[in-house]
Amino acid sequence: MKIVKLTSEEFENFAKDNKYVTFHQKESWGKLKENNGWKYQLVGFKDGKKVTAATLLLSKEIPMGLKMYYAPRGFLIDFKNYELLDEFVKEIKSYIKDQGGTFLKIDPYVPHLERDVNGDIVEGGYDNSDLVEHLKSLGFIHHGYNVDNDKELQPRWIYVLNLEDMKNEEELMMHISKPTRKNIKKTLKMGLELEEIGVEGLEEYKKITEHTGARRGFIDRPLSYYQEMFKALGDNIKIILCYLNVDKSIALLQEEIDTINSFSDITDKRKEEIKNLEKRIADLKEVEKKHGKRVTLAGSMFIACEKELLNLYGGGYDEFMKYDAMSAIQWHAIKYAKEHGFNVYNFYGIDGNLKENNSMHGVYEFKKGFNGKVVELIGEFDLPINKLKYKLYTVAFSSYKKAKNTINKIKNK
Repeated sequence: MKIVKLTSEEFENFAKDNKYVTFHQKESWGKLKENNGWKYQLVGFKDGKKVTAATLLLSKEIPMGLKMYYAPRGFLIDFKNYELLDEFVKEIKSYIKDQGGTFLKIDPYVPHLERDVNGDIVEGGYDNSDLVEHLKSLGFIHHGYNVDNDKELQPRWIYVLNLEDMKNEEELMMHISKPTRKNIKKTLKMGLELEEIGVEGLEEYKKITEHTGARRGFIDRPLSYYQEMFKALGDNIKIILCYLNVDKSIALLQEEIDTINSFSDITDKRKEEIKNLEKRIADLKEVEKKHGKRVTLAGSMFIACEKELLNLYGGGYDEFMKYDAMSAIQWHAIKYAKEHGFNVYNFYGIDGNLKENNSMHGVYEFKKGFNGKVVELIGEFDLPINKLKYKLYTVAFSSYKKAKNTINKIKNK
């Protein structure tokens, strides 16, 4: 069987029913990457008219006359069918060699060891370590079981919530941890407003991601990239912004004060509650003086792919963290996912180091509050096509990474 080019229809029809499909393995993602220096192809195996394996294949010229190929979150194949996998790897290697490729990179959407909400390995759960060893036997070089997501092109550790077993909003809310439920309910009483934006609202979202990138030490995408995402992904991309409506929030707080004052017995505890509510009203009036009556707090981007809704990028302003806007956004998105028939809500990347002393632990703790589970994927692999040129690439790339880390250390001093 030989690798053949697939039509858009052939590829999409096969992809939508494949258990390993993500938005990275959709033609729309190839079109987006094409705007950023990559070329894409839709290729696979066909048995008569039936597609039996496929992948979106990106390619890019890299320095020193080398050519990199990448199947993001690929392949779309039955990874348990080693006979099919072996033949596919053999043929795609030949296919890339004929096109002058140096190496192929893959990072399959295949879990490694089954883990629970705390990241602990589930006794008797799935274990796909044998697939890692089999890929290595086919010539793939495994990048290891990294716990630091910065070492992978795509996150190896993610956090997901299974929605299939929950019937309605009430069950969803009760499934969430008590502290997170409390935070969500607090946002509902705070006058926060959620709004889905289109291309016209991207500049506001870009300000959030830029601020968050500076705070967390990563480089943000340019505005043009987000605009291109909207063009490529269409209705599958959603951006939700969270705003503070100052007047509404003050009115809600005043209602609480009025309710307490309506009691015949105003105890010291109730007097203290009124005092705290009045202080919050005073704080809101200061916010209004500085920022106006409607204040942008946070925002997040979501991508829908078949039965999964994924939270790709999110962030907020440090100054407004106390309003817990991200809890409101996540709750809104989870409800949306359930109402629209998604089986999985994907909070996306976390660090594999789940210890409290890790600087990224707070991200995990926030997501953990929604009572999902940690998913550890099998990781990233390279398949050398031209071994000599690949060796040249690895040496050059290693030197580049060391230089980059040194520069970052100097900048952060």
